[in-house]
Amino acid sequence: MHIKLDEAQLDAFAANGLLIIDNFLKQELVQDVLTEAKYWQEQEAFKQAAVGNLINLKVQENYRNDQIKWINSSDCLPATKAYLQVLETLRLQMNREFFLSLKDQECMYAIYPKGSFYKKHSDQFYQLKHRIISIVFYLNENWTAELGGQLIIYKDDNIERINPIFNRIVIFKSELMHEVLPCHAERFSITGWLKDQLNDVNFL
Repeated sequence: MHIKLDEAQLDAFAANGLLIIDNFLKQELVQDVLTEAKYWQEQEAFKQAAVGNLINLKVQENYRNDQIKWINSSDCLPATKAYLQVLETLRLQMNREFFLSLKDQECMYAIYPKGSFYKKHSDQFYQLKHRIISIVFYLNENWTAELGGQLIIYKDDNIERINPIFNRIVIFKSELMHEVLPCHAERFSITGWLKDQLNDVNFL
């Protein structure tokens, strides 16, 4: 599957470091991705999310209390694999359009149980800044603002408040500070990053 950003979308990202696209993929595919996420939930494959990098990783539930499952090529199911192919197309397009050197992607399913949150943070680690572009794809049917769980992105003096609605993708610079407000219902997404380092290189 090859989905490319159009000129207006590329201009918006260049100007703001942030792009929001609704109805990003075919509804049937998104529904299948959600079904696959729920399958892994039933298999108890999700773990409590931690903070920090591989060198300094620890669970801090007062800072974030979502649950995650990393997406691996060895057990990736068909719909999710199709989504990863879309991200690969975006990686190549970002390299061409913005003269970046994005070399790889990493992704995880994320579940925010009712009452969970993720306080203000950046996706770039203090000493490891290989995450360049963050991408969040939402899988929540019939989500309303009253259910909370909004993604808040801080940019200069502006605040973007983004509802996690079904088939919405949010693409932003990983350096931007952001947070997830408390959820009043279970919230599903795939969170990913485009990186300037291969995933099998972990010593820098």
